[in-house]
Amino acid sequence: MRVKFLISVLIIFSFLFFESIFAQTFPSIAKNLEISDTESKTGDIISQTDKGFIRSRTAYDENVVGVVGENPILVFGKATTSTLPVVTWGETLTRVSDVNGEIKKGDFITSSPSPGVGQKLTQTGWAVGRALEDLKEKEGLIKVKIDIRFVSSPGTGKPTLRDFFSLVFENLERPENFPTFLKYLFALLLGGLSFFFGFFMANRTLHKGVEAIGRNPLARRSIQTAVVLNLIGIIILTLAGLGLSLFVILY
Repeated sequence: MRVKFLISVLIIFSFLFFESIFAQTFPSIAKNLEISDTESKTGDIISQTDKGFIRSRTAYDENVVGVVGENPILVFGKATTSTLPVVTWGETLTRVSDVNGEIKKGDFITSSPSPGVGQKLTQTGWAVGRALEDLKEKEGLIKVKIDIRFVSSPGTGKPTLRDFFSLVFENLERPENFPTFLKYLFALLLGGLSFFFGFFMANRTLHKGVEAIGRNPLARRSIQTAVVLNLIGIIILTLAGLGLSLFVILY
């Protein structure tokens, strides 16, 4: 029973790992940055300029670094009186307006000429992220999945697997996106190999344990203990691999 339980735990943790990547709710990761713009507040889009980190003031700004978050789940860097937590990946409230069209769930969001305020992305350019809800007023805060990247064919609605592969191949046409593509490809391979390694080794360990008990029933308890310890080691290694692949994706 303990062996079956550990295998179930391995499968559940692996499922939760991939679910955390593709689910509708995303943890927010932020960095404490020295913000030169003293009027910056929660939800403002921040860009890096020769004047420091300030609210974005250019449409489709390629220098966007993130959005000022309210309560990020994980914040890196030391907080001071002049820093603000800027979300670089994950879900956070973002200030947007309908100046470039009505914003619906699934629309790409980009920066605008209005300081710190986002707008709907309607042409090729840099996106701050993707709207997770509709904007029901002229300007306000909505939940956005922050994922700064170049978008060559903006679309609306819930992304499909076909959209994903189309986006990958289209973005590969941009040389600046190739390192990001390699990062995600490496993370995918690392996560996939970790999962299948864990599943294969757990199945093999269980099979060998059953055979050993069949050959030597008197050593049943010691064999079960060895199997459990091996499975614990396999689970730790698998989760370490999955965690590393998640780290590669986030950073």
